[in-house]
Amino acid sequence: MEKVRWGFIGAGHIAKKALYPALMKSEVAEIYAVASKHEDRAKELSPSGRIYSSYEELLSDPKVEAIYISLPNSLHIEWAIKAMQAGKHVLCEKPLAMNAQELQTAMDVQEATGMYFMEASWNRWHPRTIRFKQLYDSGIIGEAKSIRSCFTYDGLSMDNIRTEPELGGGGTYDLGPYSVVAPLWLLNFAPHDDIETEVTWHSKGADETVRTTFTIGSATAETVTSMNTPDTLYFDVTGELGSLSMPGNHAFNSHNQESVLEITVNGEKTFEHFEPCDPYQLMADSFSRKIRGQAGWLMPLSESLAFAEFFDEIFETFNK
Repeated sequence: MEKVRWGFIGAGHIAKKALYPALMKSEVAEIYAVASKHEDRAKELSPSGRIYSSYEELLSDPKVEAIYISLPNSLHIEWAIKAMQAGKHVLCEKPLAMNAQELQTAMDVQEATGMYFMEASWNRWHPRTIRFKQLYDSGIIGEAKSIRSCFTYDGLSMDNIRTEPELGGGGTYDLGPYSVVAPLWLLNFAPHDDIETEVTWHSKGADETVRTTFTIGSATAETVTSMNTPDTLYFDVTGELGSLSMPGNHAFNSHNQESVLEITVNGEKTFEHFEPCDPYQLMADSFSRKIRGQAGWLMPLSESLAFAEFFDEIFETFNK
């Protein structure tokens, strides 16, 4: 099939680290052009040398079919809407919006334009993540009773945009789309209640470290996000008959490395091993195939809306 022509809006660290290498290896997609306020960054990510100094120029290019947005969080929804209205499919970094109401507005645009619009929750395409969900749904460990998930890192500089609340910074928006929402999709969005949070605030006003506990279905969930804690990642689920766990300190960011899934049933522990893979490429290829009318899984916008609604509930607890 003809490769899908992608345009990048934004040429920062995440674009360079994530989707650029993914599309460079792809057999179904290519980077056609890059738009950035920084010409040098754009040149680094544009194999064709086609760059734009304004996002509007990129959206006006009739050859661009799909847009990847990696701007500060607060700008995601604005440019996603403009891209869809310009007739472009949109893959946008997480979170899609600053609240559920904003996202619903964009979903209305998506429905009106018929464009694909998806949150770049790349870890959902990792074979280990898929297998984790399959095993839980199979009933192998019984009904979940306890869920623990965590994603933290440290060493955040004061000038990092993640410290800026007005740009959508904070640990919940940055890391929550991984660890905080994991109990929701694992338990098929069962009813949740009793949300409680413990927050440590960054000096610039962003939520630096957040511990969130809540009940979901039959389980008690505890999630942790932090921008100022040594790197710690885990996703553990304990059920009536056993447990599932992602060991290796890369539960949500396993990227081009071997990974392991630990399964304990009736006291007997087994392991499943997964070869290194690039979930960003798996995601982008799936998105590109859908554009060409082929089979490919896209994370539903209904899931992103449920995540946004859940974050709204968490933020409400910050003000209590």
